[in-house]
Amino acid sequence: MRDQVTAAQFLTISLVGLFLAGCSPDPEPTELQQDAETLEETIVYSTIRPAHWDLYLFDEPGVTPRQLTTDPSPDYNPAFSPDGRWVVFTSDRHGTADLFALELENTGEPVRLTSSSAMEDAAAFSPDGRSLAFVSTKSGNPDIFIMPFAPEEPDAATRATNLTQDEGGDFNPAFSPDGEWIAFSSNRDTPDELFWSAGAPDDYRAGDVYVMRSNGTDVQRLTEDPGWEGSPEWAADGGLFFYSQREGEAAQRDAISESIGSGGLITRIFRMNSDGSGLEAISGSGENALSPAIIPGGRVAFSSQSDGVWTIVSTEADGSGLRVESGAERDYWAPAYDPNSGRMIAFGPAETEPATRFETDAPGPFLANHPHSVELPDRTLNLHAVRGYLPTLGPAASEVATSEGFSRLVVSRLDGTEQRVVFDSVREDRYRGDLGVFGPTWSDDGAWLAFGVGLPFSPVADVDIWKSRADGSEAVNLTPDSDANDALPDFSPDGRRIVFRSTRDGNKEIYLMNADGTGLRRLTETQATNTMPSFSSSGDRIAFVSTRHGDYEIYVLDLDDDGSPGEVRRITNSPGRDMHPKFSPDDRWLLFASQRGGFNDEVPLLRVIFQPQPYGEVFAMRLEDGEVFRLTHNKWEDGPAAWGGVQGN
Repeated sequence: MRDQVTAAQFLTISLVGLFLAGCSPDPEPTELQQDAETLEETIVYSTIRPAHWDLYLFDEPGVTPRQLTTDPSPDYNPAFSPDGRWVVFTSDRHGTADLFALELENTGEPVRLTSSSAMEDAAAFSPDGRSLAFVSTKSGNPDIFIMPFAPEEPDAATRATNLTQDEGGDFNPAFSPDGEWIAFSSNRDTPDELFWSAGAPDDYRAGDVYVMRSNGTDVQRLTEDPGWEGSPEWAADGGLFFYSQREGEAAQRDAISESIGSGGLITRIFRMNSDGSGLEAISGSGENALSPAIIPGGRVAFSSQSDGVWTIVSTEADGSGLRVESGAERDYWAPAYDPNSGRMIAFGPAETEPATRFETDAPGPFLANHPHSVELPDRTLNLHAVRGYLPTLGPAASEVATSEGFSRLVVSRLDGTEQRVVFDSVREDRYRGDLGVFGPTWSDDGAWLAFGVGLPFSPVADVDIWKSRADGSEAVNLTPDSDANDALPDFSPDGRRIVFRSTRDGNKEIYLMNADGTGLRRLTETQATNTMPSFSSSGDRIAFVSTRHGDYEIYVLDLDDDGSPGEVRRITNSPGRDMHPKFSPDDRWLLFASQRGGFNDEVPLLRVIFQPQPYGEVFAMRLEDGEVFRLTHNKWEDGPAAWGGVQGN
């Protein structure tokens, strides 16, 4: 093997931000926890995540598979135990991504192996079946951990050990056949200038293949390429298969950055020796191939995309003898094989009931997964992930108003029941035109909703602020004389004013107006972007996002009783984007979405198969001392959130 690499000289910008901001990755109660009466409050947040991924078992290549799981939440990334008895997989079925073990000959429910508020994913068995390597964000960023595989022991996860402890992202471990080494991918050595260069998009993180001993020592880097290389898998002879964006020709490698920016990722399966030498392509060029897996007997299987459909195919170790392993009735990803019988398991989408389908970029049930709780030092937060965009909570925290596919404004109970359409001028699903509706705000008395109507996300389109009763009646355009981009309104606590973002004076600035559209006042005046304003619960402050210091950061503006702007204070300071701030009901906390948690999986697995993670996760900052707590841990885009009181109170 090559010489051991030195410690990473460059940290990923999102994870630098994690430490600059003093983020606590896995909040636990402290001495500030109220013993007598703990606050219990509601968070609703927008998420773009898959609906109803399930596991499918193929007894033979190409036969109709048996569906192993049926939970509406995604089940994914399966791994066979060496004896073929168990399948360990990741599931979001309890609100966070955890590891579960399914005994194939037992029809009972899967055994939950992990139960932290962090993400646990990408499990890999040791050859003796006694240990699991996996990815966890418990340390604040994705690291590789190892734990005993003991499904009969509920506390086995408490004995997990962090093997990598690096500020970069470490992903997708795989044990060598002798159990002495673990291969994995990592972005730990990606130069930080790549993040800031004009040719690289700001959400790009390159990664390479590494190996380490199974105790975490002797880390060695095996590949070095401008694009992503990942998901390593060991061959029986000690070689490694992996996917890569390299195409073998300099001109194609130079085009990698451009293809990433446009979403045109092309990945191929490669093979190399255990020291990184002997590189050769296995899959064909021009079609995406991901997630290699070894079939008993030496063939290599992988997920392959052709004509927009993902199937599992296999070849001989030299790339010859292509064979289809799965059908084309649905997409299939991430194959895993029983070392004894050769049976294959993969995950893919199941059908969503039309009656529960809520239209978004990832259609599915309105409630994206089961609610879960997170403990902050002085309160408990009950988190509800919904598929609607830019949600807002009603005054009783029992109803949420949100945009369905930017087509219509919908009010629903938190569980998705009792839905009613409040505003719809389009009658079209997943609309992106100039009559779209988005960014609602609810008045504190529950009587009114204000929202934007126009083309979403366009900096130049004509967007207006509208207001209607909560039942949709008395809808009126509050900014009819403006041909600017007026959007993202928020009611003052007394309902008398609305703060919003507008381009009417050339660039995005924060404005205030009366709730009937009169009395317009400009609150900010810079050459930077100022957007996403939100009133404090007391009405004396406005939180907003600005690029006045180069990056998207959160600021707070004091507001006089007459609406005059006062002092502006910077609240966040991290290289990643901090967006969509909202105050807690008592104004002690600020809720926001941020990039600072970094990517929690390899970018091609996120972008090619599903969605990127541009903003990433939901965080809360305690304003008295600036300490930041991470509320969500997964690899989907969790974005704008709203904070309310106890549900139903």
